[in-house]
Amino acid sequence: MWNPEQYAKFSNERLRPAIELISRIPNINFKSIIDLGCGNGEITNKLYEQFQPKSMVGLDSSNAMLEKAISLNSDINWHRNNINDFTGSYDLIFSNAALQWLDEHELLFNKIISCANKVIAIQMPNNFHCPSHVLLRETISENPNYNKKLAHTVRENPVLSKEKYYELFYSKVSYIDIWETIYLQPINGENAVLEWVKGTALVPIKDALSLDDFNEFTMIYNAKLKKVYPQINNSVTLFPFPRIFMIAVK
Repeated sequence: MWNPEQYAKFSNERLRPAIELISRIPNINFKSIIDLGCGNGEITNKLYEQFQPKSMVGLDSSNAMLEKAISLNSDINWHRNNINDFTGSYDLIFSNAALQWLDEHELLFNKIISCANKVIAIQMPNNFHCPSHVLLRETISENPNYNKKLAHTVRENPVLSKEKYYELFYSKVSYIDIWETIYLQPINGENAVLEWVKGTALVPIKDALSLDDFNEFTMIYNAKLKKVYPQINNSVTLFPFPRIFMIAVK
């Protein structure tokens, strides 16, 4: 289950890519906007304040996140649904750090392109190959008990290459800009990277294990993380984080 408080522990670092994505959206009149995977609604509210659409939808599958979002702005239509099941057409389709949870991106992105009237703006972590995720899969695979209980959480990398996304957009839009940024994030705390991952990649792991098993799993996983992401002067951990961005104009 998603935990808004855990996710918000590194709110500045998680907010920065979304703000940079929003800054690249063309300043045109959007009558309708949908935020796919709106989470706690913070970014959705920023979109609403900047573009003032007649219709603003925030869509997410987590009740806990939407409860937080609803308290931010009652003028936004908050909907609980899976991103794959969204319908309708919108002037701006926006998604920040959500589509990496879904598979079959060719089908998904073709649907997004067909449902967008004017602009598409997307940001996704591109970190499946990073130590944080490699070590997570390693911790699952090397223990038969975890391997059995967590096999359903192990996925092939759903994020395609930048070149493949460009090909998907190329013949269907008038303009496409795709880029990647690696943020060298200095994060604080004794177990900084573990606390970061608890807010995202460890969510399905926690849902699948008992509390005792989860505590044991995170102890083993954290020992691996601390070898790869050591603290500097016993205070800060440098956590490189790659993200892929896309802006497309129909």
